[in-house]
Amino acid sequence: MAKVHKKEIRRQEIVAAAQAVAARDGAEGATLRAIAAEAGMAANAVLYYFGSHAEIIAAAVHASSDRFLEKLDEAIDPGMGPTARLAAVISAGTTAGLDDDVSRILYEYWPHMLRDPEQRRIQEELTAAQERIYRDIIDAGTLSGEFSPVLDPARIARTLVAQEDGLVMDVLAGSASSEYVLDLMGSLAAALLGVKEEILLGLVSARNGSSPAA
Repeated sequence: MAKVHKKEIRRQEIVAAAQAVAARDGAEGATLRAIAAEAGMAANAVLYYFGSHAEIIAAAVHASSDRFLEKLDEAIDPGMGPTARLAAVISAGTTAGLDDDVSRILYEYWPHMLRDPEQRRIQEELTAAQERIYRDIIDAGTLSGEFSPVLDPARIARTLVAQEDGLVMDVLAGSASSEYVLDLMGSLAAALLGVKEEILLGLVSARNGSSPAA
């Protein structure tokens, strides 16, 4: 049991090393040799714990995906009403992965979905989980009378996640500020759900510690 435990710890260290290299040097820089060096190991020793470089990368992306979803979950308090929950998820979904490079790692490997089935599966599972979070909030808000959706709730959830994905890329690229993106996401959600824009933007801004964009 001790050997199994030590092996799992070493695997986690290698995954953390892969995440660090990908965040610092990008997907192309996260080679087997670079990951091994970051972990303080020889490249062939790393392959004792993982069957291939692709397996290491998949584990690193999956770990980043799990952490991102944890951040969304951590943002929501059970006592929140639907509008407050919506503001919390918009704020967390747009900014939560920026402070520890979780979003950057996920976006580094996003294009790999085009060629890598495992990366596609991980990204699709993440998107589906994000959509479920939004859908649960929309359903609760509709039931309580806080929301009046203008489209099918599933379409709204998909639209919000898609907008979020594209806008966070702008933040990472430096072409948009987090404040601008939060304001845009809040305005879109308010329009799609029939919520007073000033109320939702006020809640979003309060969570982000800023004033609503003009």
